[in-house]
Amino acid sequence: MKIPASGDRPDRRHRPRPAPRLQPSVTQTQSTNRRPVRLKLPQAAVGTALLALAWCLPSSALAAVERVKFQSGDQYLILEFLRDDLVHFEVSAKGPGPATATALATAPQVAKTNYPGPASFTKSGPGGTTLNTAEMKVVVDPTSLCLAVTDKVRGLALTTLCPLNLAQDWKGLTLAPGSMQDAYGLGEQLITPGNPDGNWTTANHQVRQPGDNYGNQMIGFNGGAAGNAQFPILYALGAGSANYALFLDQVYKQRWDFSGNPWQVETWGDQIRGYLMTGADLPNLRQDYMELTGRPPVPPKKMFGLWVSEYGYDNWQEIDDKLAALRADGFPVDGFVLDLQWFGGVPAIGTKPSRMGSLTWDLAKFPEPAKKLADYADKGIGIMTIEESYIDKSLPEHTELTAREFLVKQCKNGVGGACESATMWSAGPS
Repeated sequence: MKIPASGDRPDRRHRPRPAPRLQPSVTQTQSTNRRPVRLKLPQAAVGTALLALAWCLPSSALAAVERVKFQSGDQYLILEFLRDDLVHFEVSAKGPGPATATALATAPQVAKTNYPGPASFTKSGPGGTTLNTAEMKVVVDPTSLCLAVTDKVRGLALTTLCPLNLAQDWKGLTLAPGSMQDAYGLGEQLITPGNPDGNWTTANHQVRQPGDNYGNQMIGFNGGAAGNAQFPILYALGAGSANYALFLDQVYKQRWDFSGNPWQVETWGDQIRGYLMTGADLPNLRQDYMELTGRPPVPPKKMFGLWVSEYGYDNWQEIDDKLAALRADGFPVDGFVLDLQWFGGVPAIGTKPSRMGSLTWDLAKFPEPAKKLADYADKGIGIMTIEESYIDKSLPEHTELTAREFLVKQCKNGVGGACESATMWSAGPS
Protein backbone atom coordinates (compact mmCIF):
# COMPACT_ATOMS: atom_id res chain seq x y z
CA MET A 1 0.00 0.00 0.00
CA LYS A 2 1.41 3.38 -0.96
CA ILE A 3 1.25 5.83 1.94
CA PRO A 4 2.27 9.29 0.73
CA ALA A 5 4.74 11.19 2.86
CA SER A 6 2.99 13.71 5.02
CA GLY A 7 5.48 16.40 3.99
CA ASP A 8 4.63 16.20 0.28
CA ARG A 9 1.92 18.77 0.74
CA PRO A 10 1.16 21.13 3.64
CA ASP A 11 -1.88 20.15 5.64
CA ARG A 12 -4.70 22.38 4.43
CA ARG A 13 -5.75 22.95 8.03
CA HIS A 14 -2.52 24.83 8.72
CA ARG A 15 -2.05 26.86 5.58
CA PRO A 16 -3.74 30.24 5.03
CA ARG A 17 -6.89 30.34 2.98
CA PRO A 18 -6.64 32.42 -0.19
CA ALA A 19 -8.28 35.80 -0.06
CA PRO A 20 -11.86 35.74 -1.35
CA ARG A 21 -12.33 36.94 -4.90
CA LEU A 22 -14.27 40.17 -5.05
CA GLN A 23 -15.61 39.93 -8.59
CA PRO A 24 -19.20 38.61 -8.78
CA SER A 25 -19.86 35.04 -9.98
CA VAL A 26 -20.74 34.58 -13.63
CA THR A 27 -24.15 33.21 -12.65
CA GLN A 28 -26.10 33.20 -9.44
CA THR A 29 -25.75 30.28 -7.02
CA GLN A 30 -27.76 29.25 -4.00
CA SER A 31 -25.91 30.09 -0.79
CA THR A 32 -26.92 29.07 2.70
CA ASN A 33 -25.59 29.16 6.25
CA ARG A 34 -24.36 32.75 6.02
CA ARG A 35 -22.09 33.55 8.94
CA PRO A 36 -23.18 36.61 10.97
CA VAL A 37 -20.88 39.65 10.83
CA ARG A 38 -20.30 41.40 14.15
CA LEU A 39 -19.23 45.04 14.06
CA LYS A 40 -18.55 47.35 17.00
CA LEU A 41 -19.89 50.68 15.71
CA PRO A 42 -21.79 53.60 17.19
CA GLN A 43 -25.49 52.87 17.17
CA ALA A 44 -26.23 55.61 14.65
CA ALA A 45 -23.74 54.16 12.19
CA VAL A 46 -24.84 50.53 12.39
CA GLY A 47 -27.54 50.68 9.74
CA THR A 48 -25.38 52.61 7.27
CA ALA A 49 -22.36 50.37 7.84
CA LEU A 50 -24.30 47.13 7.37
CA LEU A 51 -25.95 48.48 4.23
CA ALA A 52 -22.57 49.42 2.80
CA LEU A 53 -21.15 46.00 3.69
CA ALA A 54 -23.99 44.13 2.00
CA TRP A 55 -23.64 46.36 -1.10
CA CYS A 56 -19.87 45.99 -1.46
CA LEU A 57 -19.26 42.29 -0.75
CA PRO A 58 -20.17 39.74 -3.42
CA SER A 59 -21.75 36.40 -2.53
CA SER A 60 -18.39 34.58 -2.72
CA ALA A 61 -16.86 36.76 0.02
CA LEU A 62 -18.87 35.14 2.81
CA ALA A 63 -18.46 31.42 3.49
CA ALA A 64 -21.66 29.53 2.73
CA VAL A 65 -22.77 26.19 1.37
CA GLU A 66 -23.13 26.56 -2.40
CA ARG A 67 -25.51 24.42 -4.47
CA VAL A 68 -25.66 24.21 -8.24
CA LYS A 69 -28.13 22.17 -10.29
CA PHE A 70 -27.85 20.82 -13.83
CA GLN A 71 -30.78 19.30 -15.74
CA SER A 72 -30.50 16.98 -18.76
CA GLY A 73 -33.92 15.74 -19.84
CA ASP A 74 -35.40 13.84 -16.89
CA GLN A 75 -31.99 13.46 -15.30
CA TYR A 76 -30.44 15.95 -12.94
CA LEU A 77 -27.24 16.55 -10.99
CA ILE A 78 -26.94 18.68 -7.89
CA LEU A 79 -23.56 19.66 -6.46
CA GLU A 80 -23.40 20.90 -2.88
CA PHE A 81 -20.03 22.45 -2.00
CA LEU A 82 -19.61 22.00 1.75
CA ARG A 83 -15.99 23.07 2.09
CA ASP A 84 -13.07 23.91 -0.21
CA ASP A 85 -12.08 20.22 -0.32
CA LEU A 86 -15.50 18.54 -0.03
CA VAL A 87 -18.40 18.34 -2.49
CA HIS A 88 -21.67 16.47 -1.90
CA PHE A 89 -23.58 15.31 -4.98
CA GLU A 90 -26.92 13.80 -5.96
CA VAL A 91 -27.71 12.39 -9.41
CA SER A 92 -30.96 10.79 -10.54
CA ALA A 93 -33.25 10.07 -13.47
CA LYS A 94 -36.25 10.90 -11.28
CA GLY A 95 -36.34 14.58 -12.20
CA PRO A 96 -36.78 17.40 -11.61
CA GLY A 97 -35.32 16.77 -8.16
CA PRO A 98 -35.08 19.15 -5.19
CA ALA A 99 -34.49 22.87 -5.51
CA THR A 100 -31.09 24.32 -4.65
CA ALA A 101 -32.60 26.03 -1.61
CA THR A 102 -32.94 22.57 -0.03
CA ALA A 103 -30.02 20.71 1.50
CA LEU A 104 -29.33 17.33 -0.06
CA ALA A 105 -30.67 14.36 1.86
CA THR A 106 -28.29 12.09 3.77
CA ALA A 107 -28.51 8.51 5.05
CA PRO A 108 -28.24 7.77 8.79
CA GLN A 109 -24.57 6.86 8.30
CA VAL A 110 -23.75 10.57 7.83
CA ALA A 111 -23.14 12.34 11.13
CA LYS A 112 -22.05 15.85 10.16
CA THR A 113 -24.29 18.08 8.05
CA ASN A 114 -23.41 21.56 9.34
CA TYR A 115 -20.45 22.36 7.13
CA PRO A 116 -19.62 26.08 6.72
CA GLY A 117 -19.23 26.12 2.95
CA PRO A 118 -16.12 26.93 0.89
CA ALA A 119 -14.01 29.98 1.68
CA SER A 120 -14.35 31.03 -1.97
CA PHE A 121 -16.59 29.91 -4.79
CA THR A 122 -17.02 30.94 -8.43
CA LYS A 123 -18.85 29.74 -11.53
CA SER A 124 -17.56 30.30 -15.02
CA GLY A 125 -17.54 28.82 -18.49
CA PRO A 126 -20.48 28.27 -20.85
CA GLY A 127 -23.61 27.86 -18.76
CA GLY A 128 -21.64 28.14 -15.53
CA THR A 129 -20.32 24.59 -15.82
CA THR A 130 -16.88 25.30 -14.31
CA LEU A 131 -17.09 25.47 -10.52
CA ASN A 132 -14.14 26.53 -8.38
CA THR A 133 -13.37 26.57 -4.70
CA ALA A 134 -9.97 27.44 -3.25
CA GLU A 135 -8.86 23.80 -3.49
CA MET A 136 -11.10 22.06 -6.01
CA LYS A 137 -12.29 22.56 -9.58
CA VAL A 138 -15.31 20.69 -10.92
CA VAL A 139 -16.26 20.85 -14.60
CA VAL A 140 -19.71 19.48 -15.49
CA ASP A 141 -20.80 18.15 -18.87
CA PRO A 142 -24.40 19.47 -18.98
CA THR A 143 -25.53 16.68 -21.33
CA SER A 144 -24.02 13.54 -19.76
CA LEU A 145 -23.89 15.06 -16.23
CA CYS A 146 -20.32 13.78 -15.87
CA LEU A 147 -18.07 15.80 -13.57
CA ALA A 148 -14.31 16.11 -13.94
CA VAL A 149 -12.61 16.89 -10.64
CA THR A 150 -9.21 18.55 -10.20
CA ASP A 151 -7.14 19.13 -7.08
CA LYS A 152 -6.16 22.77 -7.62
CA VAL A 153 -3.51 22.82 -4.90
CA ARG A 154 -1.41 20.30 -6.83
CA GLY A 155 -2.83 20.91 -10.29
CA LEU A 156 -3.80 17.23 -10.41
CA ALA A 157 -6.72 15.81 -12.39
CA LEU A 158 -8.31 13.30 -10.00
CA THR A 159 -11.15 11.57 -11.82
CA THR A 160 -14.15 11.97 -14.08
CA LEU A 161 -17.30 10.64 -12.43
CA CYS A 162 -20.27 9.75 -14.69
CA PRO A 163 -23.79 8.39 -14.10
CA LEU A 164 -24.36 4.77 -15.14
CA ASN A 165 -27.79 3.39 -16.14
CA LEU A 166 -29.67 5.99 -14.12
CA ALA A 167 -33.04 4.99 -15.59
CA GLN A 168 -32.65 1.38 -14.41
CA ASP A 169 -33.26 -0.01 -10.93
CA TRP A 170 -29.68 -1.31 -10.71
CA LYS A 171 -27.68 1.82 -11.42
CA GLY A 172 -24.37 3.39 -10.51
CA LEU A 173 -21.38 5.52 -11.37
CA THR A 174 -18.21 5.16 -13.39
CA LEU A 175 -14.88 6.60 -12.25
CA ALA A 176 -11.99 7.24 -14.61
CA PRO A 177 -8.82 5.97 -12.88
CA GLY A 178 -6.67 8.67 -14.42
CA SER A 179 -3.35 8.74 -12.58
CA MET A 180 -4.70 6.65 -9.70
CA GLN A 181 -3.08 3.22 -9.42
CA ASP A 182 -4.46 1.74 -6.21
CA ALA A 183 -7.86 1.51 -4.54
CA TYR A 184 -8.37 0.75 -0.85
CA GLY A 185 -11.26 0.72 1.60
CA LEU A 186 -14.88 -0.42 0.93
CA GLY A 187 -15.16 -2.46 4.10
CA GLU A 188 -14.47 -6.12 4.76
CA GLN A 189 -14.35 -8.93 2.21
CA LEU A 190 -11.80 -11.74 2.42
CA ILE A 191 -10.68 -13.03 -0.98
CA THR A 192 -7.59 -15.27 -0.74
CA PRO A 193 -6.61 -17.18 2.43
CA GLY A 194 -3.33 -15.93 3.83
CA ASN A 195 -3.29 -12.81 1.64
CA PRO A 196 -3.97 -9.55 3.49
CA ASP A 197 -3.59 -7.35 0.38
CA GLY A 198 -6.36 -4.76 0.51
CA ASN A 199 -5.67 -3.19 -2.89
CA TRP A 200 -8.72 -3.64 -5.14
CA THR A 201 -6.67 -3.16 -8.30
CA THR A 202 -4.60 -6.31 -7.60
CA ALA A 203 -5.06 -9.13 -10.12
CA ASN A 204 -7.79 -11.64 -9.11
CA HIS A 205 -8.87 -9.18 -6.42
CA GLN A 206 -10.69 -6.52 -8.43
CA VAL A 207 -14.39 -6.97 -7.66
CA ARG A 208 -15.93 -6.01 -4.32
CA GLN A 209 -19.04 -8.19 -4.03
CA PRO A 210 -21.89 -7.67 -1.52
CA GLY A 211 -22.39 -10.38 1.10
CA ASP A 212 -26.00 -11.05 0.05
CA ASN A 213 -29.02 -9.24 -1.36
CA TYR A 214 -28.82 -6.73 1.47
CA GLY A 215 -25.06 -6.15 1.50
CA ASN A 216 -23.70 -7.35 4.85
CA GLN A 217 -23.46 -11.03 5.75
CA MET A 218 -21.34 -13.69 7.45
CA ILE A 219 -19.77 -15.68 4.61
CA GLY A 220 -18.13 -19.09 4.67
CA PHE A 221 -14.38 -18.64 4.17
CA ASN A 222 -11.47 -21.05 4.54
CA GLY A 223 -13.36 -23.38 6.86
CA GLY A 224 -14.93 -20.67 8.99
CA ALA A 225 -17.32 -17.73 8.81
CA ALA A 226 -16.00 -14.27 7.99
CA GLY A 227 -17.80 -10.96 7.81
CA ASN A 228 -18.59 -9.25 4.53
CA ALA A 229 -19.39 -5.73 5.73
CA GLN A 230 -19.88 -2.69 3.50
CA PHE A 231 -18.13 0.55 4.42
CA PRO A 232 -18.59 2.47 1.18
CA ILE A 233 -15.52 4.70 1.38
CA LEU A 234 -13.03 4.41 -1.49
CA TYR A 235 -9.47 5.73 -1.15
CA ALA A 236 -7.88 6.14 -4.60
CA LEU A 237 -4.08 6.53 -4.58
CA GLY A 238 -1.54 7.42 -7.23
CA ALA A 239 2.16 8.21 -7.25
CA GLY A 240 3.54 10.21 -4.33
CA SER A 241 0.71 11.92 -2.49
CA ALA A 242 -1.80 11.84 -5.36
CA ASN A 243 -5.12 10.79 -3.84
CA TYR A 244 -8.80 11.43 -3.32
CA ALA A 245 -11.67 9.74 -1.48
CA LEU A 246 -15.23 8.93 -2.52
CA PHE A 247 -17.89 8.12 0.07
CA LEU A 248 -21.01 6.62 -1.49
CA ASP A 249 -23.94 7.46 0.80
CA GLN A 250 -26.10 4.47 -0.16
CA VAL A 251 -27.51 1.95 2.34
CA TYR A 252 -28.26 -0.72 -0.28
CA LYS A 253 -25.90 -3.46 -1.42
CA GLN A 254 -23.06 -2.29 -3.67
CA ARG A 255 -20.84 -3.94 -6.26
CA TRP A 256 -17.53 -2.27 -7.10
CA ASP A 257 -15.53 -3.37 -10.16
CA PHE A 258 -11.92 -2.25 -10.68
CA SER A 259 -11.10 -4.73 -13.46
CA GLY A 260 -11.63 -2.30 -16.34
CA ASN A 261 -11.35 1.32 -17.32
CA PRO A 262 -13.36 3.11 -16.09
CA TRP A 263 -13.92 1.67 -12.63
CA GLN A 264 -17.56 1.36 -11.70
CA VAL A 265 -19.91 0.91 -8.77
CA GLU A 266 -23.53 -0.28 -8.91
CA THR A 267 -26.30 -0.17 -6.33
CA TRP A 268 -30.05 0.31 -5.83
CA GLY A 269 -31.85 3.57 -5.12
CA ASP A 270 -33.79 6.25 -7.00
CA GLN A 271 -30.99 8.70 -6.32
CA ILE A 272 -27.25 8.18 -6.02
CA ARG A 273 -25.60 10.40 -3.46
CA GLY A 274 -22.02 10.68 -2.40
CA TYR A 275 -19.19 12.86 -1.22
CA LEU A 276 -15.94 13.48 -3.07
CA MET A 277 -13.06 14.84 -1.01
CA THR A 278 -9.52 15.97 -1.70
CA GLY A 279 -6.70 16.08 0.83
CA ALA A 280 -2.99 16.34 1.46
CA ASP A 281 -2.50 12.60 2.05
CA LEU A 282 -4.27 9.41 3.08
CA PRO A 283 -4.38 10.24 6.83
CA ASN A 284 -5.98 13.58 5.98
CA LEU A 285 -8.65 11.90 3.85
CA ARG A 286 -9.29 9.45 6.69
CA GLN A 287 -9.78 12.34 9.13
CA ASP A 288 -12.28 13.98 6.76
CA TYR A 289 -14.19 10.71 6.38
CA MET A 290 -14.37 10.22 10.15
CA GLU A 291 -15.55 13.80 10.58
CA LEU A 292 -18.30 13.16 8.02
CA THR A 293 -19.56 9.83 9.37
CA GLY A 294 -18.71 10.21 13.06
CA ARG A 295 -16.06 8.73 15.29
CA PRO A 296 -17.04 5.55 17.14
CA PRO A 297 -17.18 5.69 20.94
CA VAL A 298 -14.06 4.30 22.55
CA PRO A 299 -14.57 1.67 25.29
CA PRO A 300 -13.21 2.38 28.78
CA LYS A 301 -9.44 2.00 29.07
CA LYS A 302 -9.89 -1.08 31.24
CA MET A 303 -11.45 -2.96 28.33
CA PHE A 304 -8.10 -2.95 26.52
CA GLY A 305 -6.48 -4.94 29.34
CA LEU A 306 -6.23 -8.69 29.93
CA TRP A 307 -9.60 -10.36 30.56
CA VAL A 308 -9.69 -14.09 31.27
CA SER A 309 -12.48 -16.45 30.28
CA GLU A 310 -13.23 -20.15 30.06
CA TYR A 311 -16.28 -22.41 29.84
CA GLY A 312 -16.78 -21.85 32.55
CA TYR A 313 -16.05 -20.79 36.14
CA ASP A 314 -18.20 -22.90 38.46
CA ASN A 315 -17.88 -20.76 41.60
CA TRP A 316 -16.05 -17.82 43.19
CA GLN A 317 -13.26 -20.03 44.49
CA GLU A 318 -12.26 -21.09 40.99
CA ILE A 319 -11.93 -17.45 39.96
CA ASP A 320 -9.94 -16.66 43.11
CA ASP A 321 -7.52 -19.52 42.42
CA LYS A 322 -6.96 -18.36 38.82
CA LEU A 323 -6.46 -14.77 39.94
CA ALA A 324 -3.89 -15.73 42.59
CA ALA A 325 -1.93 -17.89 40.15
CA LEU A 326 -1.89 -15.26 37.39
CA ARG A 327 -0.77 -12.47 39.70
CA ALA A 328 1.89 -14.70 41.24
CA ASP A 329 3.31 -15.16 37.76
CA GLY A 330 3.21 -11.42 37.01
CA PHE A 331 0.22 -11.29 34.67
CA PRO A 332 -1.58 -7.88 34.74
CA VAL A 333 -5.13 -9.24 35.06
CA ASP A 334 -7.96 -6.73 34.53
CA GLY A 335 -11.03 -8.93 34.74
CA PHE A 336 -12.84 -12.23 34.33
CA VAL A 337 -15.69 -13.16 31.99
CA LEU A 338 -18.32 -15.51 33.43
CA ASP A 339 -20.16 -17.90 31.16
CA LEU A 340 -23.64 -19.32 31.83
CA GLN A 341 -22.64 -21.04 35.10
CA TRP A 342 -23.18 -17.74 36.93
CA PHE A 343 -26.98 -18.07 36.61
CA GLY A 344 -27.11 -21.86 37.05
CA GLY A 345 -26.06 -23.20 33.68
CA VAL A 346 -27.76 -25.41 31.14
CA PRO A 347 -27.98 -29.07 32.17
CA ALA A 348 -28.24 -32.05 29.87
CA ILE A 349 -31.55 -32.32 28.05
CA GLY A 350 -34.25 -33.95 30.14
CA THR A 351 -32.38 -34.02 33.47
CA LYS A 352 -33.82 -30.90 35.04
CA PRO A 353 -35.10 -27.48 33.97
CA SER A 354 -32.58 -25.09 32.49
CA ARG A 355 -31.87 -21.73 34.10
CA MET A 356 -31.41 -20.12 30.70
CA GLY A 357 -33.08 -16.73 30.73
CA SER A 358 -33.31 -16.23 34.49
CA LEU A 359 -30.35 -13.79 34.64
CA THR A 360 -30.17 -14.15 38.42
CA TRP A 361 -27.15 -15.42 40.37
CA ASP A 362 -26.85 -19.07 41.35
CA LEU A 363 -26.46 -18.25 45.04
CA ALA A 364 -25.34 -21.77 45.95
CA LYS A 365 -22.22 -21.44 43.79
CA PHE A 366 -21.88 -17.62 43.79
CA PRO A 367 -23.09 -16.44 47.24
CA GLU A 368 -23.25 -12.76 48.23
CA PRO A 369 -22.59 -11.45 44.70
CA ALA A 370 -22.78 -7.74 45.62
CA LYS A 371 -20.15 -8.14 48.34
CA LYS A 372 -17.91 -10.26 46.13
CA LEU A 373 -18.08 -7.85 43.18
CA ALA A 374 -17.16 -4.96 45.47
CA ASP A 375 -14.20 -6.96 46.76
CA TYR A 376 -13.00 -7.63 43.22
CA ALA A 377 -13.38 -3.95 42.34
CA ASP A 378 -11.15 -3.00 45.29
CA LYS A 379 -8.51 -5.32 43.81
CA GLY A 380 -8.83 -3.76 40.35
CA ILE A 381 -10.70 -6.73 38.91
CA GLY A 382 -13.77 -6.35 36.73
CA ILE A 383 -16.43 -8.99 36.22
CA MET A 384 -18.40 -9.43 33.00
CA THR A 385 -21.34 -11.84 32.80
CA ILE A 386 -22.81 -13.45 29.72
CA GLU A 387 -26.43 -12.67 28.86
CA GLU A 388 -28.53 -14.96 26.68
CA SER A 389 -31.62 -14.04 24.68
CA TYR A 390 -33.14 -17.51 25.20
CA ILE A 391 -35.86 -18.19 27.80
CA ASP A 392 -36.45 -21.74 29.05
CA LYS A 393 -40.11 -22.77 28.91
CA SER A 394 -40.05 -24.05 32.50
CA LEU A 395 -39.23 -20.61 33.93
CA PRO A 396 -41.93 -18.28 35.25
CA GLU A 397 -40.30 -15.56 33.11
CA HIS A 398 -41.33 -17.52 30.00
CA THR A 399 -44.95 -17.67 31.15
CA GLU A 400 -45.05 -13.93 31.84
CA LEU A 401 -43.32 -12.92 28.60
CA THR A 402 -45.62 -15.19 26.59
CA ALA A 403 -48.70 -13.63 28.17
CA ARG A 404 -47.39 -10.16 27.35
CA GLU A 405 -46.51 -11.23 23.78
CA PHE A 406 -42.87 -10.16 24.17
CA LEU A 407 -41.41 -13.32 22.63
CA VAL A 408 -40.48 -13.90 19.00
CA LYS A 409 -43.27 -15.70 17.16
CA GLN A 410 -43.18 -18.14 14.28
CA CYS A 411 -46.18 -18.12 11.97
CA LYS A 412 -47.39 -21.33 10.35
CA ASN A 413 -48.26 -21.63 6.69
CA GLY A 414 -51.51 -23.50 7.34
CA VAL A 415 -55.09 -22.34 7.50
CA GLY A 416 -55.41 -19.17 9.48
CA GLY A 417 -51.63 -18.70 9.70
CA ALA A 418 -51.53 -19.22 13.45
CA CYS A 419 -48.47 -17.75 15.17
CA GLU A 420 -46.78 -19.39 18.15
CA SER A 421 -43.73 -18.67 20.26
CA ALA A 422 -40.73 -19.78 18.23
CA THR A 423 -38.53 -22.57 19.57
CA MET A 424 -35.00 -21.39 18.92
CA TRP A 425 -32.89 -24.09 20.58
CA SER A 426 -33.48 -27.79 21.14
CA ALA A 427 -32.11 -27.75 24.70
CA GLY A 428 -35.31 -26.14 25.90
CA PRO A 429 -35.11 -22.36 25.53
CA SER A 430 -37.41 -20.54 23.13
